[in-house]
Amino acid sequence: MPSATFYRLAPEKQERLLTAATQEFSRRPFSEASINQIIKDAGIPRGSFYMYFADKEDLFRYVMEGYVDQLLLVVRESILRCGGDLFEGMLGLYDYVQSRRREQQVGQMGTVTTIIACNSGLQQNMLLGLFTRQRVLDALGDVVAVDRLDLRSSEDLENILALVLSVTGPLLLRGASEGEDNSGRERLAALLELCRRGMARDKGRAADQEKGE
Repeated sequence: MPSATFYRLAPEKQERLLTAATQEFSRRPFSEASINQIIKDAGIPRGSFYMYFADKEDLFRYVMEGYVDQLLLVVRESILRCGGDLFEGMLGLYDYVQSRRREQQVGQMGTVTTIIACNSGLQQNMLLGLFTRQRVLDALGDVVAVDRLDLRSSEDLENILALVLSVTGPLLLRGASEGEDNSGRERLAALLELCRRGMARDKGRAADQEKGE
């Protein structure tokens, strides 16, 4: 995370550095991204950079964390468009990301998909790790139609959100970076349907079926 020195910078200087970093991480894989290029584009001395961030990974995490809230807003809007249906909302999110990719990745979501496309699986895992349970619950908990979910404890909603995002996230990132041949959406739809209906066989129903055989 940035040092206190970074937060004391004027907002325009902070923005200049973050813009330069975003451009560099969008152009090259993380392993090839150059701190020298970032500080050159930002117009700051090399020594100053290390007063703001510990290293390149520290800066990358901070840049990506800034987009996590943007991504959660997109998820939130997708769930709202689906009337609070969490599972349909996730499919809607997948479709939204694909539409942005086809439209040459315009805007905030486009920036995220560009960086994802440029970077290795290690950095994608880093991005997924930024979606903490509490952050997700705070962003989405009030828009999910809980009456459509089988909630049996106070922690169930948080756990369901974490589970559904863990299913959606990797396929979403893969689709954003590799393009779409429809197999990713079909797999996501199948996994979400599995989550929706549950995985354990109902004992009463199973007994009824056995009697009928």
